[in-house]
Amino acid sequence: MKIGFDAKRAYRNFTGLGNYSRFILKSLSENHPSHHYYLYTPKKGPETKEISISCQNANQRTLVPTDLWKLPLMSSAWRSIYQGVKHFDHQLDIYHGLSNEIPLIRNPRTRYIVTVHDLIFCRYPEMLNPIDVQIYKSKMERSCRQAHSVIAISHQTKKDLVDFMGIDESKIKVVYQGFHQNYKKEVSPLRMAEVKMKYQLPDKFLFFVSTIEKRKNVQLILEAMKLRKDWNLPLVIVGKLTAYVKTLRSMVKEYGLEGRVHFLHKVSFEDLPAMYKLAHVFIYPSYFEGFGIPIIEAQSMGTPVITSTSSCFKEAGGEAALYGSPDDPETLIANIEAFSNPLFRQNFIAKGYQNIKRFDESVISQELMEIYEEVLETCPARSVLATTS
Repeated sequence: MKIGFDAKRAYRNFTGLGNYSRFILKSLSENHPSHHYYLYTPKKGPETKEISISCQNANQRTLVPTDLWKLPLMSSAWRSIYQGVKHFDHQLDIYHGLSNEIPLIRNPRTRYIVTVHDLIFCRYPEMLNPIDVQIYKSKMERSCRQAHSVIAISHQTKKDLVDFMGIDESKIKVVYQGFHQNYKKEVSPLRMAEVKMKYQLPDKFLFFVSTIEKRKNVQLILEAMKLRKDWNLPLVIVGKLTAYVKTLRSMVKEYGLEGRVHFLHKVSFEDLPAMYKLAHVFIYPSYFEGFGIPIIEAQSMGTPVITSTSSCFKEAGGEAALYGSPDDPETLIANIEAFSNPLFRQNFIAKGYQNIKRFDESVISQELMEIYEEVLETCPARSVLATTS
């Protein structure tokens, strides 16, 4: 097969959507090497190890805009127009939009698939500019209706596509996300000691890592710590500096937790596996996510996980995590204290190692390939119009 991808984020984004794109490109290239993969991006970006192992394999070809399309004002249209034109040239069998969108112009001979990560802009529109919300809605709804098949990264996202956008449920397939290869390597005691010293980490600590915003609900951990001031368990919060950090710092002061809460805003991605492994417990009390990658990152490092009963977190954590209401600090306290029992703790660590097998590259790439083959067999080429209708 000739399979094309929107590789913009694979080359330009080094967080969530970029990690997902690189994971998919690497997994398919390595596990299904007989196919030909076309990667469309407005720019190739920096030469990094991440990109080289995911986007520069022998069976991959990267395509960038040429001529006027390279101009700053023109390159912004590459995703909706340039790619579609090139699909005619390359006669793709499958085109997979890896982050919520497919081109406006499409080849009638190509089958189109789009991955949708979440509909947070529908659930929490107040977090975004109203104009951006409408743009996101318009692009996603159009792409889902025009695609032959829609891939949701969780059953929660599938439900939201049905509820918020009225997408036909039978058209949506669920394929979970995988986790970065950094979390598949052994972390030596020496490496752990280096990271502990570098960031001046406590000997034993609660751990949170993600974007620091109200929806992520770090405030629940602070409320639990306020109720249990006898704990000798400081909290380490890792995430980019945001406006909400000021609110959290005010809570720390109000609750008398100074010296027990450590904010780290400039942590190297390479250091995160060791941080997870050093932590006593990883806590992810978010109200809502599209999936919850940090849960399986923590489990891959042998760190017990506590997360929320809301959203899709049971899909990620399975039976290998403890759950509680995102508004219930008492349950969070009980869950944290449960992991003080060595046998109980070890049991959940073992369950975590079993749980993450569901997210292996070979499993996910096979699920995607089966969807590609199904779409080729069941969707006639003439069902996609080469127009913007």
